Amino acid sequence: MAVELKNLYADVQSEYDLELLTTSCFGKKIGWVHMVEEKEFAPLLHGDELVFNSGLNYTSEEWVKGFIDSLIKVHAGGLIISSHKGKTPSKETVEYCNRKHFPLFCASWNTPYIDVMRKFSEILLKNEQRETNLITALKNAIYYPEEEGLYLKHFEHNGFFRDMSYTIIILSCYTYDTESGNERLRQIENTLRYVLRKSIIYEEKGRLIILAAGYLISRLQKEFGKICREDVNIYAGVGTTVKRVLDIHHSYENAYTAYRLTKTTIPKNLLYYDELGIYKILADVKEPSIYPAFVEETLGPLMAYDEKKNTEYLKILRAFFENDCCVLQTARALYCHKNTLNYKMNAIKEILDYDIMSNENRVRIMMSFYILNLGADYF
Repeated sequence: MAVELKNLYADVQSEYDLELLTTSCFGKKIGWVHMVEEKEFAPLLHGDELVFNSGLNYTSEEWVKGFIDSLIKVHAGGLIISSHKGKTPSKETVEYCNRKHFPLFCASWNTPYIDVMRKFSEILLKNEQRETNLITALKNAIYYPEEEGLYLKHFEHNGFFRDMSYTIIILSCYTYDTESGNERLRQIENTLRYVLRKSIIYEEKGRLIILAAGYLISRLQKEFGKICREDVNIYAGVGTTVKRVLDIHHSYENAYTAYRLTKTTIPKNLLYYDELGIYKILADVKEPSIYPAFVEETLGPLMAYDEKKNTEYLKILRAFFENDCCVLQTARALYCHKNTLNYKMNAIKEILDYDIMSNENRVRIMMSFYILNLGADYF
């Protein structure tokens, strides 16, 4: 719920004596404005504030550099400093801000800060209301898709049209949860707002729900692939791309399915619903309680025998099917002699008491292993 600093600046540039000293605004987004006079007060900021300073304490370049460092440390969005007695930041200070990608402005002593801050505040509040309306509309599109009146108007008024491509992504990084929140998740959200300009993002139960509008899947693969490669503690599920606002809930359901399977059933921290294969069917069944009974019926006797006799026949059977039911390949994978494996496979067939090589039973066994991969928590 922030506004790009370059847009705020554009709104006042012609009206007030305010000059951008750095080469750009560096894509910064501003959440609020604040008056801060000394660096000791910087830790009270929450981040993304545009800071105003009167310049009364600007006694040296060392002071202003220390003040800027204190703002960078708390992730402030930029600084506007007044040229008290004509004193303006030196070329070295400006170059330092450029290297740090920290926007620096200079205002004349006569610039009415109160008017500028009021104008910025009005813009920020209006944008926050817009964001709130869009988030509410997105939630309604997900949970009440049949009630078009709850979301379609808000979407179309803000450029999210009826017949665009939409993709939902669900992302979390619970490893970084603290009592004061999740700073890593907040950083990711800020990054995504910058790289995916046409998006709606909100947090729910420690997860980011992201609606990307009008983006090709290749672009999403690039952005989310980079985020997940850089940090294995991030988990993300990407839903199918739908072509209508009315189908956003389908993309959400698919994204949630993919998200649930990350780093558990499938050992990856970024999953696309379209690459889930048979798990599309298994994970989307509305009554997953049938799975334990199916596994018990198919593999129950073998599992019970392993538990009672401390054998590993289930593991051997899984390896046999993972190696295309080939004795030689399975023996190599298990580092045992083929005659030993044949003996154990015969024991398995006796315990199960059915032909494991018939087409129907092969399907049942493979399905059971896929269900076991889902894990008990899934049920």
